[in-house]
Amino acid sequence: MFLTILVDNFCGRSDLLAEYGFSVHIKCDNNETVLMDTGQGKAIYPNACKLGINLNTINHLVFSHGHFDHIWGAPNLLEKTGNIPVWGHPSFDIPKYRKISDESQYIGSYIKKEDVNFNPILGMTQITENVWGIEVPIERRKKEFMPTTKHLMVKENGQWEVDQFLDDISLVIKGEYGYSVVLGCAHAGVINILDEVAQRLNTKDFYAVIGGMHMAGQSEEYTKNVVEKLVSDYNVQAWIPAHCSGFKAAAMLASKVDNVNWGGTGTGIKL
Repeated sequence: MFLTILVDNFCGRSDLLAEYGFSVHIKCDNNETVLMDTGQGKAIYPNACKLGINLNTINHLVFSHGHFDHIWGAPNLLEKTGNIPVWGHPSFDIPKYRKISDESQYIGSYIKKEDVNFNPILGMTQITENVWGIEVPIERRKKEFMPTTKHLMVKENGQWEVDQFLDDISLVIKGEYGYSVVLGCAHAGVINILDEVAQRLNTKDFYAVIGGMHMAGQSEEYTKNVVEKLVSDYNVQAWIPAHCSGFKAAAMLASKVDNVNWGGTGTGIKL
């Protein structure tokens, strides 16, 4: 297994592009490839070309959730790949908005389930050999470990509601070095996600935890509590925060353990 970060807010190489968003490419041992998210769509193809990755031949596309910075590149990609399996939570295409006071901005999906070869991720769902998608049902999410995102809304039947992010999906990968977890934005809360994975796999030992941990913009108290629990509850050989994790949170984590490296565009890791 080999994972490459194709899109992140920051670059690890001068010849690659940064973009507010996230995308990871996974080359599996069975020669299948899985792409999780696409970023906003401007950086993914130039970066993939520089990194020697052919996106037109990917076998599976996974949506971590239905936000612009994760799936707006999907329509262009699917025009090139054809009718490949698209994986995600069934609610990923509910209209999503950023709403502050009376101003609202659409930030949701331009893809509908019925228009693609959609495959639902419910519970823990196998995507291909040694790769699973996993959700955290709302009733199993501890509220104290969920990030605050009151300005992120959904609109259903003409009514505004704070987005509960039922569509938040992460990946579990079993590689040569053990299990790893790939987070999209961790809207369900990184602790809740790792707790769910730990319960299902009966282990708190992971090789790598990679991706958006959604501690950027959160209170210092929240960030401190999350970081303390990550360090105390889990044995992780490689912490690779990215995207919405926040530099302050990454620095706080790095002050407690010495295996933290930011997952900028171009980061690659054998799993």
